[in-house]
Amino acid sequence: MNNPPTVNRLALAGATVTSGIAAILGIVWLIRPDWGFFYSNPDLFIMVGLAGTTAATALHTGTAVLGVIAGAAALSGRLGSRGIVLTGSAQLIVFGIALGSMATLSVAGYLVAMSMPIVIVVLLVQLVRRYPVARWVVGVPLLAAAVIGIVLGWSTLGKVVSNLGTGLAASAGQLGVVLLVLLLGFSWTIAVVSATRGSAGAARATAWVTRHRKVIAVIAALGPMPYALVRLTWLTPWPWDVSADMLTMDVRIWGLTLSSGAWLGFVLTLGLIRPWGTVWPRWVPRFAGRPVPVAAAVVPGAVIAAVVCFAAVPMLYNASSRGFVAMLEWALVFPCWFWGPALALAVWGYAGYRRELAARESSTGVHAGV
Repeated sequence: MNNPPTVNRLALAGATVTSGIAAILGIVWLIRPDWGFFYSNPDLFIMVGLAGTTAATALHTGTAVLGVIAGAAALSGRLGSRGIVLTGSAQLIVFGIALGSMATLSVAGYLVAMSMPIVIVVLLVQLVRRYPVARWVVGVPLLAAAVIGIVLGWSTLGKVVSNLGTGLAASAGQLGVVLLVLLLGFSWTIAVVSATRGSAGAARATAWVTRHRKVIAVIAALGPMPYALVRLTWLTPWPWDVSADMLTMDVRIWGLTLSSGAWLGFVLTLGLIRPWGTVWPRWVPRFAGRPVPVAAAVVPGAVIAAVVCFAAVPMLYNASSRGFVAMLEWALVFPCWFWGPALALAVWGYAGYRRELAARESSTGVHAGV
């Protein structure tokens, strides 16, 4: 049997290693249940709520061991493309659905939100540097407002940072396992995609997704918008899903930060179908006018799509305990059920478009941005 392609081998190596680490953790948790902190909350994991911590840990361990065996077999050439697809699909179903939780989405959202102040300041500085007209109309006033806000609200910002630091330190182990599961899922996804590449079915599917990529990207961009708007209600007397008495200034700032992260997702998703998603815009230092590396858009887009997909079922399951109306409300505010798949398709369409663009450029000798 032939060895898998090079790209497939790189993905398989990552999948095998992450599966191995997950298997070791699972075995330790089974031997020492008092160390098994990850699957301890039935409100976060469907499997824990239905069958208990031990069953969830056993499923985690068995699936990870299967991943190690299959990955090693594939790397040695003893497991073909069909086996890779079946194993990878099993990994995604178990870790993404059966053992899925909202923790992955929460971690990703909080990390993005924490980076937003830096992102906003960098964008304002570049706006001031590169656009003479907007410099005085938009850039300088907003940058000055940001500086004044930081100076006047320094104690409040310090409280926000302190609370975040304390929370991250307290949940460092949980965060590490979440990131491991994300890497595992991402590695197996790439392995599955690589294993199916070149087939007639994959070619037809890619052609269809690429042809409809603009509509798909617009739909995907709408995914984070309900959350973005809901978090802005924290700045009003009518906050959603939280008592107004709890909205201290640091909580309101955090709500604004979370909302800005969702708005960033909206803009970047639209970038998959905009020219600046193919060629770096002129305000980007050092890279202006150069083609955007495909991986720069595909990798983070695929990771976020996986995170959102992993959270879809657990979110609806948890909301269902509050009743049908509450579940419907959460399904509209956190529409992971369509946002994740739509974003995955949008990223797929972007990759297909860039491949077509590269083929045209190769035949004509004219490159994007030239």
